[in-house]
Amino acid sequence: MKNMCGTTSDIISDLPDTIIEKILVLMSIRDAVRTSVLSKKLRFNWINIPVLAFDDTSLVDPCPTFFHQLLPPDQLLSIKNRLLATIYHVLLLHRGPILKFSLSISELKSCSEIDVSISILSNHGIQELTLQIRKGDPHELPQSLFSCQQLTYLNLHSCVFKRPTTFKGFPRVVCLELREVIITADLFETFVSSCPVLEQLTFESSSRFDFNGIDAPNLKVLSLMGIFKSISVKNAPKVANFSIRSKASVGVVEGGGKFDWAGLLDGLPVLKSLRMDSPYLMSLVEEVRLGQVGQRLPTLWHLNILELSDVHLGKRVVGMILKLITHSPTLHKVIIKPIITGDKNEASVLKFCEATLVSSKWYLNYLREVEMRLVSGAKIELHFMKFLLAKSRVLESMVVKPNPAKVSDGGLSILKELSQFQRLSPKAKSCTEIQMNERQV
Repeated sequence: MKNMCGTTSDIISDLPDTIIEKILVLMSIRDAVRTSVLSKKLRFNWINIPVLAFDDTSLVDPCPTFFHQLLPPDQLLSIKNRLLATIYHVLLLHRGPILKFSLSISELKSCSEIDVSISILSNHGIQELTLQIRKGDPHELPQSLFSCQQLTYLNLHSCVFKRPTTFKGFPRVVCLELREVIITADLFETFVSSCPVLEQLTFESSSRFDFNGIDAPNLKVLSLMGIFKSISVKNAPKVANFSIRSKASVGVVEGGGKFDWAGLLDGLPVLKSLRMDSPYLMSLVEEVRLGQVGQRLPTLWHLNILELSDVHLGKRVVGMILKLITHSPTLHKVIIKPIITGDKNEASVLKFCEATLVSSKWYLNYLREVEMRLVSGAKIELHFMKFLLAKSRVLESMVVKPNPAKVSDGGLSILKELSQFQRLSPKAKSCTEIQMNERQV
């Protein structure tokens, strides 16, 4: 064993420092520190690695042998406190830049050591920072965070955001992810507008939140999850990917009333991908019905992908889906995850689908791909797919993913039904495919 260890040690010692650093970066911080026992050259190499990530895997023997020399032995010290002490010592011993730092531990609560860590990071040129508090009260962000002017990526979970009056923004932040962050709408909008090169914005909240105006001229991806009554876009001409989902159950948007779509789609002129779930789709259905979005949907000239989840395939919803498709001249893919609840109005929905089938005005001229997820085989689903097959001129594929909890034959009965439906597209003769994935979306 000594020879083997010696040989391994010699091989590692002969590697260039740049190669050693790349190897250490691929390891967990726990394993990177442990390499210090392999050779004299590696004893302190880990203190130069620019990427530090602490997660639940770090809870396994969080104080490696090397740190036992630094930390006083205390059997009463909790695993969490030992981990925090380890993080603190790793940061104190570190030399050189720390470009990426991630702290995401399921049992970690707000504590002063987090502030100390961020203060140290602010002096190490931190560029990508992830801080996720998943237990207890939200953590109030320290002032030192706002001095991290090199940040390009910021990911915060369960934090309290209070911007100092002297803070003028993060000039280099490209990606911003805020989940369950306590922040006022005015401060959020000011903060976003003070990130001039921001391209990706993710915001999730379990509390009611409204956007008065998003001003982000370079924003390309906007992902929202929460309870929103209205969202206005002041200046976001480059958004190509927009997703809005609710944390409420299916139905209306929680918090009272409907979501106000007025002007939102018009404010996204180059939208290529649109994703929404049932509460927001139902709000759009109501607004179009009541003539509150200019009595018509705007034409989505660049939309390529439309994804609708947890959708009740009622008469109005089916009609809205068709309007979204026909108002999107370049749309080529539709993804739908329906919900079937034994709607008493099923007969009227089936009648609507049949009437639409014989109507000459409903033709889908650009739709090439359809994906139906968690299909149960209900008549409403089958009639909806029947319509798509009969009215899509250039359809190339229809992928059906049965719901394993409701379909016992692997989808063979669904495939048998679909095989009898008329297909308008010459490429659609053998386009229907049944997929049973281990992990259903």
